[in-house]
Amino acid sequence: MDSSIRIRAPSPSASTFACEPVMPSKYSLVYPLPKLVMRFRAFLPALLLGAGVAACSSNTDVTNPNQLNSQTFWSTADDAIQGVNATYNTLLRLGTYLRWQGFSYDIRSDIGYSPSPWTDLANFNKFTFATYDFDVNHDTWNDTYTGIFRANQVIANVPGINMDPVLRARLVGEAKFIRGLLYFHLITLYGGNIPLITVPPLPTDRPASSDSAKVWSQIQTDLTDAAAALPASYTGADVGRATSGAAKGLLGKALLQQRKWAEAATPLLAVIQSARYSLDANYGNNFTSSGKNNVESLFEVQVGNPTLAGSQAIYGLNMSKMIGPCGPSFCDGRPTPWYFSQFFVETTTTGQVDPRLDATIFWNKPGGEDVYGTPFATRYASNLANHTPDTLFFKKYGEYYIAGDQSWDASINYKVLRYADILLMYAEALNEQGQTASAFQYINVVRARVSLAALSGLTQAQLRDAILHERLLEFGMEAQRWLDLGRQNLFSDLTTLRAHDPEFTFFVANKSLLLPIPTAEINLNPNIHQNPGW
Repeated sequence: MDSSIRIRAPSPSASTFACEPVMPSKYSLVYPLPKLVMRFRAFLPALLLGAGVAACSSNTDVTNPNQLNSQTFWSTADDAIQGVNATYNTLLRLGTYLRWQGFSYDIRSDIGYSPSPWTDLANFNKFTFATYDFDVNHDTWNDTYTGIFRANQVIANVPGINMDPVLRARLVGEAKFIRGLLYFHLITLYGGNIPLITVPPLPTDRPASSDSAKVWSQIQTDLTDAAAALPASYTGADVGRATSGAAKGLLGKALLQQRKWAEAATPLLAVIQSARYSLDANYGNNFTSSGKNNVESLFEVQVGNPTLAGSQAIYGLNMSKMIGPCGPSFCDGRPTPWYFSQFFVETTTTGQVDPRLDATIFWNKPGGEDVYGTPFATRYASNLANHTPDTLFFKKYGEYYIAGDQSWDASINYKVLRYADILLMYAEALNEQGQTASAFQYINVVRARVSLAALSGLTQAQLRDAILHERLLEFGMEAQRWLDLGRQNLFSDLTTLRAHDPEFTFFVANKSLLLPIPTAEINLNPNIHQNPGW
């Protein structure tokens, strides 16, 4: 990371700005935009200075007439594109989609647990904090709001640029999609008691806590606007940008999470009827370097070229270095034995184990399997000799097909939304409206890919359970299980959750469902209120 170029990174409260290295936009490597990195590096400090905030260097009364500022930067179509690309770049941070989402949404749920020797990390997954400013919590809050800060700059400034109106509307739509996505990230982890910031903040702003209704409404507005402005697809170097299908799919997901079943069904059906998406015939291909931007993907985070990580701060996905198998990775997050057992509840039509198991978990399977080039039975011989019952490790999103150790920068895009999710969400929306008979065809498409028998003749309650179980097996380590537990009110059944995952012994009702707002943020802004119980 280039530490020679530093700016003040915005606190969500806009009351202070902490020093933060500028990272070149990884999307600049995906999209051929000349001089993107250097121009945006030059612009950001001036933008913040224009808001009345001093940069990290010593203050001076001398004004550089050639220095970009918030009034002069937003002048051309190239400026608009650079601003949007810098907004995409914030998805490539530890607190958004490079690392910690695997802990916040998956390891904290009943599919995972943490035996990490890093005590604070292990405690995070036990709903316990020594400090609310612990890395996972701090990074999730700050990195997400940094993305919102950048999206707000685009949304506020690009409409005033004299440029092609279609491109201008598209770029604003992309920023609104990202802002909607990031607020979805925040509300599902912290609840609605967060600042709802939709314009570039002033240094004196102290935005108050909002509420769930207002935050959800803003998410819906952003995604509705984005769906209307974005194209259905891109070609060439623009592949990977947000599309209308991605916006509609995420809108459906946001409505579904609020249990607005009928409203959610409309955008989800629109995605299905567009006929632009299908399931990849090979389930596991979704989570490898060869599966980037495949037919199943509605939106995924583009990791760029991780070989440039050292020289240009171009980072790859590093979640699997933290959560992958012991040896090649740190195995700070591992599958619960209960989760592993769920893959054996039902066999395929030919009597085989659900193939999603082998794409999701390393285990001592009959006939053996290699773990980064070494046979499982060899690598974990002492565990097996001692009959260690939980010799299980997450495999998904790891570069297990490369011998040696997992690198910090896997060249694998992180899929935020894929077509299997659309199908299962639509089935759930139909079933919850009492249209159970109509829902079977959509879950059965997902089951057919992995050779499971078609479902029929179930009651609404039985199909609800079947959909949840299908999602359990389909979306391990994809930031879905925490959402599913919340949407179907399963956090209220702590007896069952504790049977699935003993770490739920530490779960406290009316507290642990939400993360605490970082203490540093509370101290900076007296108008933000801490979440209940913390």
